[in-house]
Amino acid sequence: MNKKLISILPIVACFTATSAIAGEGLFTYIPKSLVQAQIIDGPWTLHEENSFFQHDANGIVPPSSQTAPPYVGTGVPYANYCDKRGVVAKNHGASVMQPFYFPFVRSRLGQLEGYFDYRPRNEQEATVAAISNDWGATWHFMGQALGLNPYCPWDPTDPDNQNVSVKGVQTAYGSDAANAADNGLGHAFVMRVKGKQHIYHLNRADGHIDSDQLVVHDLPRIEALRLLPAYGYVSPLGSGGYPTLEPTAKATQGLHNPDAILGSVELGTSTTILYIDKLGNGDTTLPSNQQCPKTPAFALTNLDAGKARKANHDLITIRVATTTDGVTFTDVGAATGLMDATTVALNGIRYLGSGSLLRLSDGRYGMFFGAGSCLDNDSDGFHFVGYAETTNRVTSAADLLSWKVIYDLDHPLLSTDTVVDDTVTPNRAYPLTAPVVNVHGADVITAAQVAPWVAPTPASPIVTPVGGYNSNFFSGRVYDPQAVYTDEKTITIVFAGYNTPQPSGNLGDYRSIGRVQLRVPAGYFAPY
Repeated sequence: MNKKLISILPIVACFTATSAIAGEGLFTYIPKSLVQAQIIDGPWTLHEENSFFQHDANGIVPPSSQTAPPYVGTGVPYANYCDKRGVVAKNHGASVMQPFYFPFVRSRLGQLEGYFDYRPRNEQEATVAAISNDWGATWHFMGQALGLNPYCPWDPTDPDNQNVSVKGVQTAYGSDAANAADNGLGHAFVMRVKGKQHIYHLNRADGHIDSDQLVVHDLPRIEALRLLPAYGYVSPLGSGGYPTLEPTAKATQGLHNPDAILGSVELGTSTTILYIDKLGNGDTTLPSNQQCPKTPAFALTNLDAGKARKANHDLITIRVATTTDGVTFTDVGAATGLMDATTVALNGIRYLGSGSLLRLSDGRYGMFFGAGSCLDNDSDGFHFVGYAETTNRVTSAADLLSWKVIYDLDHPLLSTDTVVDDTVTPNRAYPLTAPVVNVHGADVITAAQVAPWVAPTPASPIVTPVGGYNSNFFSGRVYDPQAVYTDEKTITIVFAGYNTPQPSGNLGDYRSIGRVQLRVPAGYFAPY
């Protein structure tokens, strides 16, 4: 934890930092460019400094001795989420940008345009649009749409949000599996095809996630987001019709188990996308030695949660598809060279879950991506941020099928906390080399703001990293890097981070937006 936010100025990360050259030495960290982003106005945030609306959301999982809310001494995860009238609160002025994640960011008309997945745990999910005039350090709220839940938590101390208030009546919510919790429309991606712009979402509802096609809405411009339906479903309650989508929603056709779109490239009369095919429980047909075991004792999720995370059986494939109308897609095939869905090596790339594309000056494409391994057992792929390039110039959709990874788990651009396998001699660190953005203490949220949560301090032989565990706002997760060409020597990356691997680990410091800038050889990437 670090210095407390006291103004609306961008929170520039003046943290202890060291540049490291990894992979082929393409990128170096621009000192003091790491920022934990703020948002001005918009929906409720975990922490707010405005003297009239000051609050700090926080919380840990209640002990088994407390069997029902209200809980005592475990924090208030939904502090000031609703006002005394029972109206969902807003953010007033500038606040740390939490709980926002899975950004989609692009440069438009001299500023950054962003669409963010706003997701207070077990309560809400919506898409928020914002613009930035300082390369992602500060975001100005532009609109919110396609939300999930209009109701207030019944008890703000309840991290599972078991009940909500529906017209003043206590109504089962998290305690009823038929309801939405925070499973709404996520992973927003915006794409223009033949002059018509669309916004795409993943439908997270049980029985629909990673099997349904992506949800599509027309979106002429960023200001039009607020003109889309306020809610993406007819109700967040099973009794009210969840998970029936609101009636204007359309769906893509032809994609394979789509989870998220990584990027798009206009090629002639068609648009080509690179996307994630996620097949739930898809690796159960693999031999047992190609399936992840439980996370090892030295994994950060074990240290934070006090127990191993069970094996994840999702099967990830990165695929290429084309479209001429933004709705119907034709499959081109599975990309190679980015990951290995059968590897159980802790430094392998088993899960690639997010990313963005930039064009290189020589006609090839680069991909900044978030990925992970059996160290995390989570197919969202959040252990590190890496980088890959196509092996060929991209003149057709087929040229997006072949890739080479340059920055991997052992040579990352950014990484979650370093962990060390103390069961082998010599001990083995993950990552093996320091990330390009090598920092500690990069979190403006203070220990007092997230109490009663405290960072783990495991005894020997567990090896504690410099600065301690969970000292960064992305110590537990770092993913969805959105890379933007800034100038001929600079790339700006907007990304998502968690302080702990799971939001329930630290309910006062999860789903943050960060910004960092990297120096590259002059002219390496193509301008817009």
